[in-house]
Amino acid sequence: MKRWLFTTVAALALVGLAQQAPGAHPGRLVVADAKDGSLKVLDLETAQVVGTFSTPGPANVYPVTGTPYVFAVHREANRVSVVYSGLWLEDHGDHEDLLLEKPYVFATLNTGPKPTHYFNHGHHAAIFNDGDGTVAVFDTRKLGVVADFKEYATGAPDHGAPVVMGDALLSGSLNRGVVEVYTLAGRKVLEFPGCPRLHGEAVAGNTTAFGCDDGVLLLERRGNGFAARKLAEPAGSPANARVGPLVAHQAHPFFIGNFGQGLARLDARFTPYPLPANPVRFAFSADGRYLVVLTADGRLHVLEPADGKVLRSLGVVGPVAAGGEGAVRPSLAVGTEHAYVADPQKGVVLEVELANLQVRRSFEVGGTPLSLALVWLEGVRH
Repeated sequence: MKRWLFTTVAALALVGLAQQAPGAHPGRLVVADAKDGSLKVLDLETAQVVGTFSTPGPANVYPVTGTPYVFAVHREANRVSVVYSGLWLEDHGDHEDLLLEKPYVFATLNTGPKPTHYFNHGHHAAIFNDGDGTVAVFDTRKLGVVADFKEYATGAPDHGAPVVMGDALLSGSLNRGVVEVYTLAGRKVLEFPGCPRLHGEAVAGNTTAFGCDDGVLLLERRGNGFAARKLAEPAGSPANARVGPLVAHQAHPFFIGNFGQGLARLDARFTPYPLPANPVRFAFSADGRYLVVLTADGRLHVLEPADGKVLRSLGVVGPVAAGGEGAVRPSLAVGTEHAYVADPQKGVVLEVELANLQVRRSFEVGGTPLSLALVWLEGVRH
């Protein structure tokens, strides 16, 4: 069943994201506010807010690979917004022109109750609805024309982690500690238990990783099926350490997950990367050269992904309080050359150069910035 509230349909062509080239437009940053639920679109070339929109409520925002769109997931308002960033590529055969347009909210949808966990890989985006256990799957190539989605029922409310991998939907369950595999036609074909308190997922090559209370569950695609392997935590690991959020990048044959006061590299082995404080946010740079981590002491770190060596560190915000109801933590978005850190206490977004870890600009966005999504395109400018 498709639950529609409002959709603006425009006949737009499909586009592709590319890595940022020297001299290219630096992109646009979508900033979601924690208090009034507004979304601001900040143009990083002019340092001007080029669009401000009211929404159903506070949201976490996520860029959509291969498109100029951003998903805003309003968990408490039971809604999802699709925002057009205003960056556009126009195909001219031997090249593409970059056009700068006015941003707008393309669609506001009801994908299901308590939409929470968002995942994007290839040409699909998936949102798990905690309230009823359904998963909404979008074909992102259609964004700009329609914001249609297909709904999959997993059987019960839960806090889930969805992955679309080729022609399969993998749905992880926190409370049941299992991963269920569905065809995109909606038929359940496999189930993998043994991942207690499952949380977090990422895809690297033909393997999907899910964080567990006692390690990581790896599902490798083999032909029409999957083979499971459990990567256990090292002996003597702290009792409260576990893998939850996970990230991956096509430049590296491993996953990175949080793990106690640090991170962990996850491939054939489980290799901890110690840090001076607990990680709050972490991501690869867009080109995969760096691993960028914001820790609870308010410092931003640039790491060597292969071995976890800390190359540079800089204090960017005040100490981060432990998460709790109503707490707003700093957010992070990372491009190729810069990281963007939102300080909810000061209403600013800092632009930090990764090569030397210096703050280059500070954007006064006001309010209480909750979440950031960076969108950029590479094209010819006239």
